Amino acid sequence: CMGLTEPGAGSDAASLQTTAVKKGDRWVLNGSKTFITNAPVANVCVVYATVDKSKKHAGISAFIVEKDFKGFSTGKPFHKMGVRASTTSEVFFEDCEVPEENVLGNIGEGFMYAHQTLEWDRSALLAPFIGGMQFMIEQCAKYASERVQFDKPIKSFQAIQHKLADMKVVLEAARLAVYRVASLKDAGYPINHLQASIAKAFVGDWGFKVASEAVQIFGGYGYIHEYPVERMLRDAKLAQIGGGTSEVQRLIISRLLAL
Repeated sequence: CMGLTEPGAGSDAASLQTTAVKKGDRWVLNGSKTFITNAPVANVCVVYATVDKSKKHAGISAFIVEKDFKGFSTGKPFHKMGVRASTTSEVFFEDCEVPEENVLGNIGEGFMYAHQTLEWDRSALLAPFIGGMQFMIEQCAKYASERVQFDKPIKSFQAIQHKLADMKVVLEAARLAVYRVASLKDAGYPINHLQASIAKAFVGDWGFKVASEAVQIFGGYGYIHEYPVERMLRDAKLAQIGGGTSEVQRLIISRLLAL
């Protein structure tokens, strides 16, 4: 798992409070992390900690912490709104000793590694949300063919047709945005920060709108657990938050545009 987010440091990833202090041939970690994906089941956690607060970004280092290290523990899994198949919890470090050989890269390079990991998160890991949009469109098309109102299937109403058409437009645009970033990565190029943030913001915001429209097409049935679209709505919200919020993506985009 990736131990970056903290109770007081989410979008502001550089203000980490977890510390690492050198003692002999070991580093002693103290602090906590939250919203850590797969923490309850992971054997290893890459932890980002501050070794020198005066250096800000350059004072962050990455450590490979194994689950059986003394002083390392995880909290109870959170009962989340969506994406419940992925377990998420807090992680705690109480005088957790990490050997020197478990330093990832060099001291002071942690923020760079975290940034690279997040950029990958903002591109390739968006693929499940593309699949979610595809699933919702298929479910809505099927439901619109079967649901009859005013003696005709609701797919015959222009309002429903336009909703489905707009959902398809968003799906294809989102797919192309993600494929563009992934294809560059496959070709051996560094991840394009601008394109990755564009893909993340677009999939996050418009994917949630697609999910909301899916619930609307299902009407009252879309609001109950027996039908799949309400779960997709809950799942879709994560793409606006995890891996950097949509607001942070816009800050990155504007910064890269030199605004």
